[in-house]
Amino acid sequence: EYKAKERGIAVILTEESYTSGTSFLDEEVPAKENYDKTRRIHRGLFRANDGRLINADVNGAFQIMRKVFPNVSADGIEGVVLRPVVVVAA
Repeated sequence: EYKAKERGIAVILTEESYTSGTSFLDEEVPAKENYDKTRRIHRGLFRANDGRLINADVNGAFQIMRKVFPNVSADGIEGVVLRPVVVVAA
């Protein structure tokens, strides 16, 4: 926090409840009534209500952003991660 301040970067502290089980792509508010952990289908992958897949960490990060900036939407963010690729190490 102090390093950001030294460089003129504003830091906004917030909490992350209900961000990993709610859908950014479906424009859900990260709140208890929208929380459904079963949509995180396995480690690293989240399924939106319409079946689209998004990286689970990206979804959670966008939902944390939505807590701070409630009017943010997927349409206003470039490069939303919707095409996950499975990489198998040899």
